[in-house]
Amino acid sequence: MTVSYIAPQWQSRLDRNGMAGFDLMWALPTEWVETPNYRRGGWSGVTRHQLDDGQWIYVKRQQNQFRRMACKPWQMRPTYFHEFRALQRLQSAAIPVVEWLYYGERDGAAILVTLAPPGYVDLACFAKTQDDAQLRIVMMRLLRVLHSLHRNRWQHGACYPAHVLVHPVSLDIVLLDLERFRQRFSVAAAARSDFSQLLRRSHFLSPAIRAHLHALHERAGRRDASALPLHRDPRHA
Repeated sequence: MTVSYIAPQWQSRLDRNGMAGFDLMWALPTEWVETPNYRRGGWSGVTRHQLDDGQWIYVKRQQNQFRRMACKPWQMRPTYFHEFRALQRLQSAAIPVVEWLYYGERDGAAILVTLAPPGYVDLACFAKTQDDAQLRIVMMRLLRVLHSLHRNRWQHGACYPAHVLVHPVSLDIVLLDLERFRQRFSVAAAARSDFSQLLRRSHFLSPAIRAHLHALHERAGRRDASALPLHRDPRHA
């Protein structure tokens, strides 16, 4: 049986580009963005495609990659299904994440299609080209996004700089790659895990910013955690 969801606002565009269906998506060329990941008897990979209106999309395909359902631990669903549900939930909560276009699964295979936000780069690339003042603004915004996530006990699960996109002009932030997203038993558990991952991969940050992240990590879950000083965003003064 095939399960398919298409975002209503994308139905006509996917139809026009010959992509409105599981078989059509699965048959797209496989010029992988990076080498597919093979593990536990299955695989997953990502390709990039341009639509007729110039917009780029990411098509994520996988076979036999599963994770247990939190509410039904005896039931397994593709990891992309978990990411799809995370995108839906976070969009409803007004937390900035990549836009989903399509999700489908059939017999252990799954497809998730998302929009490639135009003009965005990952956090590490942004840090290489911007001054410290701009980077401070972006990190402040990221911390506020993570605060919105963690106060609901939601954990990103792969909170690495490569999974944080930044627009170099607007300095807006978008999160992606939410396969490991989950709800934890406490705010502290969600926050500590995400801050720990971010710290391990953020050696490009200044000592002052890293010290602030480390303080947030150490104090995550305390009642006074939200009182930790954040630089005011001059663009919204």
